[in-house]
Parts: sequence; structure tokens; C-alpha cells
Amino acid sequence: MRFIPSFREFASDPVKGMLAIMLMAIMYLYVDNRNGYKDQIARQDERIETLEEQVRDLQNQLLETINKLDE
Repeated sequence: MRFIPSFREFASDPVKGMLAIMLMAIMYLYVDNRNGYKDQIARQDERIETLEEQVRDLQNQLLETINKLDE
């Protein structure tokens, strides 16, 4: 069984031909959407690392300030 119908098969049964075309379109959209999520996750991981570094710096500054106030 071939996945893409020939013109003759499409002309004799256009419903099956349209279903095959629609199935290919849905598969493409699924793969494209999945790749988009992977890129988004990678960008968010970088952003999280940057924010964690900023939080560590602010925590250190806060501890230094508390220590100075205790002296």
C-alpha cells in the first residue's frame, strides 16, 4: 500500500486522497509543534540559570547586609 495516491487513484476516490493529504498535514504540524516546544524549553533553561545566579547574588548581598547590621 502506497501512502500517497496517484492521480488516477485520487480521481477515482477523492475522499481517500484528501484523507491522505490531511494526515500528512497533521503529521507535519505535530512535528513542527514538538520542535517549537524543544526550542522554547532550551531558552527557558538558559533564563532560569541566569535568574538563579541573580538570586544567589542577592542572597549573598542580603547576608552581608545582615552581618554588617549585627556588628
